[in-house]
Amino acid sequence: MRVVIIPGMGCTPVHSSNWYSWLQTEIGNRPDRFSECVLCEFPDPHACKESVWIPFVENEIGLDDSTVVVGHSSGAACVMRLLERRPRSSPLRGAILVAAAHTDMGDADERRSEYFSRPWDWTKLKEGATQIHQFHGTEDYLIPVAEGRHVAEMLEGDNFEYDEMPGHTHFFRPFQQLLDVIDRRF
Repeated sequence: MRVVIIPGMGCTPVHSSNWYSWLQTEIGNRPDRFSECVLCEFPDPHACKESVWIPFVENEIGLDDSTVVVGHSSGAACVMRLLERRPRSSPLRGAILVAAAHTDMGDADERRSEYFSRPWDWTKLKEGATQIHQFHGTEDYLIPVAEGRHVAEMLEGDNFEYDEMPGHTHFFRPFQQLLDVIDRRF
């Protein structure tokens, strides 16, 4: 199994942003379970346009049915669009959404990212991974908790779990619950 981390908008250099390197190190400490953890610079890191990021993930990084993708903020929107595109016969092993939104929240940068330009296909999205887990902080000042709750409501089902984290903001620091979910579910 492999893990792919998809960062948020503006998270460059990616290795010194948020919790990404911490997670890569922790996954690397589990060689009996994970073959690799991909953490790399993304093209167009300040706009993170869907038209750039989706082909990059699919063609340069590569995904298969043994992949767990972890997306943070705009990276979570990218993961959601990737899940919509997965063939029903070959879902990803898992997806973890950290601070996910379903609208551009009136933000021009989010609007330009292209992820929110059309309705979500929640049925396809749910079928795009064997297991989906979502985290959202109740004190997130960038993506209101109502956004996360709506995503959770739409993804509700047998393969989905939602953790609403009291007192957490936009998850800029490592949080043990993320690693616990990976250890428990994957």
